[in-house]
Amino acid sequence: MTIVIFELLGRFAHFRKFYTNSSSLSYSIPPRTTIQGMIAALLGYGRDSYYELLDVDNLHIAIRKVGRTRKIMQSVNYMKVTSPGDLNRPKEHTQIPFEIISGEDNIRYRIYVTHEEETIGENIYRRVSENRPVFPLYFGSAPFSCHIEYIDKMEWAWNESDRYEPISTVLQSDKIRKVDIANLEGNLIKERMPRDFGENRIIKEVTTYIYDEKGGSIPAKIDGRYAKLANGENILFL
Repeated sequence: MTIVIFELLGRFAHFRKFYTNSSSLSYSIPPRTTIQGMIAALLGYGRDSYYELLDVDNLHIAIRKVGRTRKIMQSVNYMKVTSPGDLNRPKEHTQIPFEIISGEDNIRYRIYVTHEEETIGENIYRRVSENRPVFPLYFGSAPFSCHIEYIDKMEWAWNESDRYEPISTVLQSDKIRKVDIANLEGNLIKERMPRDFGENRIIKEVTTYIYDEKGGSIPAKIDGRYAKLANGENILFL
């Protein structure tokens, strides 16, 4: 089996936490559902047309945070617009705290993608390698555009181990048996995110994830299978 590896980079991002209401707080990494939507945009799938085709059973995604990020809280002025005239003279507006992700240079996430259907996997590879998405890609919110940098396409296979293995990507907490804290170089972040959604964008599954703040590998014993790439890298699908 083959896997497509690429990076998404941009200046700013906002991945809204699903449980926030009046304040728009953001995850530091894109949830699987966000990457799922970006793959749909890459391939040109319309809204509400891809949930089953790109669900967790068909589309396998792993994410690696590349470098440290920081969060900035800004206030955004939302206007109530019911007619074209309201754009110039809004009758109602309100200010909402809005959390923005930024970095020293660009924000980067390394994405690993493979699909159960070979034709769809080849289409993803072609679009990524040619940097030719059908629809524009953005980091969670329309003002925050992002760009593709193709990395590689390689073989991979399932693997199991009873030893500590360095996992490059974000880990599901329920797949971790133990972390080798003594040899952990960075700081671990734990966040609860949506994993899959269905019709009308209703969340079907929520999972807790763990990742290194600076994007380093995590030495861990994995419960069950993980993916080993041809270059020796270990990743865990979300």
